[in-house]
Amino acid sequence: MICLNCGKTVDDDLRVCPYCGSLTEAFDAAPYYSDDTPDEAAAPVNDAIPEADDGQEFFDDDPVYREPRKAGGRAAALPGGLNLATILAAVSCLLSLICLLSVLSLRSGIANQTKELAGGVNELRSAVASVNDRLATLDSTLATVQSEAYNQLASQSIAITKDITPLTGPVEAGKYNRMFIIDAKGNLNVNTSFDWQKYNEATGGWVSLVFTGNATTNEQYGLRLENIYNKNENTYESVLWANGITGEAAGTYRCVITDATGITKTSAEATVSIG
Repeated sequence: MICLNCGKTVDDDLRVCPYCGSLTEAFDAAPYYSDDTPDEAAAPVNDAIPEADDGQEFFDDDPVYREPRKAGGRAAALPGGLNLATILAAVSCLLSLICLLSVLSLRSGIANQTKELAGGVNELRSAVASVNDRLATLDSTLATVQSEAYNQLASQSIAITKDITPLTGPVEAGKYNRMFIIDAKGNLNVNTSFDWQKYNEATGGWVSLVFTGNATTNEQYGLRLENIYNKNENTYESVLWANGITGEAAGTYRCVITDATGITKTSAEATVSIG
């Protein structure tokens, strides 16, 4: 038989065209002849194919007239009454659903990983803070140990046998007498080992006193410095004199002693008030 939809020849026992998927109908390709004219071949029932309307087409190779079909034909039908467009639409919906579920699962996974990462960062920060605290404690301990070791070394290198004694009362302006005396032992230099300093209230630091001339005087404060080496006892004496002391000399004093290797040792502090 011949498929009425696509015009292809198919087996007579098929109900569905294997080429276009349409239902088939039994069709005899032999021409039809009328009983009234047995001796002459009758003209085909439809001896002429009418002109096709707009949007219709015909098959010129058909031996008989058939109903025209619309241009483009029908959508291919599949067994079970489904067509290809329906199946594609269903597949698209299924794929869209799968993609949506995958995205939701991925977002949930990212959120969980972000939360875990934030927790790890917080733990790391806490660990770093703990390490910093331990380092700070270690630095403080190390500084204390170094200071104690240095003081012990300074005590072994420099021995202060007579320290500064604070004055018991105010000093009269223009007075000439001994103010402070300090005795020390060690590998010292009579000219450079004794550094007398005065506390500066404005800057909050200690300032070395400058002594000039052969008499090593300081005219601003009315002071004089005298350093003496006792060869028999191997001791050094540093004396700070009031050499006509002025009102600017009022304040706090100390002496920093330095040995030949650079080790230093600081004396006690003493206060001067001018009456």
